[in-house]
Amino acid sequence: MDVQLLIRVRALVASQHPERRGRHRAALVRAHGHTLTVLATLLLVGVIVALSWRVTGGRWLSVDTPSMGEAAPVGTLVLTRPTHIADLRVGDVISFTPAGGGQIHTHRVIRLSSDAAYTKGDINGALDPSPVRDADLVGKVVARWWGLAWLIKALPFLIPGCALVWLLTRWAGARWRTALRLVGYPIVLAVAIVALRPLVSATLLTTMGGEDGTRATVVATGILPVRVQTPDGVFADLHAGQVADLLSKAADDHGRVPIAIDAHMPWQWWTVCLALCAVPLLVAVYRLRRLRS
Repeated sequence: MDVQLLIRVRALVASQHPERRGRHRAALVRAHGHTLTVLATLLLVGVIVALSWRVTGGRWLSVDTPSMGEAAPVGTLVLTRPTHIADLRVGDVISFTPAGGGQIHTHRVIRLSSDAAYTKGDINGALDPSPVRDADLVGKVVARWWGLAWLIKALPFLIPGCALVWLLTRWAGARWRTALRLVGYPIVLAVAIVALRPLVSATLLTTMGGEDGTRATVVATGILPVRVQTPDGVFADLHAGQVADLLSKAADDHGRVPIAIDAHMPWQWWTVCLALCAVPLLVAVYRLRRLRS
């Protein structure tokens, strides 16, 4: 009797598996649809906010040089509002077009006169060569969002790349589609990182020789904390926008000091990075368990 009962229970469970799998697939489809809806909504809201800001005279600009140091590291997105020289105060950060035209600069106001502002980058050694007048003024910086400019620069890689992965995998079987996308999307992200190099970077600002060695001034220009080091072991640990002077005796015949740049992060940063890298694996394991249940 017990054997017959066990056989009936197994048959009942087996008959329910297709129905359970169907429910799981339907739940996954609904979750996928909700995710796409949320992403599309966020994108639409972002576009509306950006257009509204621009229509009302605001500008958004990317910081591409390290002259503002930690106040606005490379990759910062700055938002400006129209203003006039008469409304500025010493210490304000403004965006302006240099006299004679050229790329827009974002620097700090150091001194004011009745019709001009005198500006300087926070880590620059001297004032900007020309005063800023109303005709040159783009606007006063009202917000600085560190790292967001890197994301915006990556969109031309991420949007078409992810769309291509999604389209190519639509013809794959249901069992393989998710796995291929979990591989394809990180590859797209890796391509954007290789092309833009936003993570680990530093720029050599100046080198100056002296009796005690060569002084190299370096600024960190990447997102992650880094260690910059000379061949003779002189090093400094920097975060985005931070500046350090390295006094080295390893300069070559031309007075140049080779600088090695490596990621140097506390365990909290490594934990976050490893967790982000593990997301595709965790999703794949979860998906496999749902398919087998």
